[in-house]
Amino acid sequence: MPELPEVESLAEFLRGHAVGRRVGAVEVYGFQALKTVDPPVTALAGRTVNAVARHGKFLDLDCDGLHLVTHLARAGWLRWQDDLSRARAVRPGKGPLALRVRLA
Repeated sequence: MPELPEVESLAEFLRGHAVGRRVGAVEVYGFQALKTVDPPVTALAGRTVNAVARHGKFLDLDCDGLHLVTHLARAGWLRWQDDLSRARAVRPGKGPLALRVRLA
């Protein structure tokens, strides 16, 4: 399970790389990644990431007032790719990827 310094480092990284960018799409590959259906994750598309915060072991992306909050759970990880055009296609329920956020 990630500890607080690692989560704070991820938050700092996202502040430098995601803030100011527009959410292009949110793709859910693992149902366990969702804890709400209203509003749907598709409501994040087109919104701008305004801030990134850490609340304990949770990462919080403020997207024009709508928040995407994530917990990395046991052995969780976040992978950043500058170019998702070459990202492999993912079949839902297959593999470790639960959620992908594409930024414009």
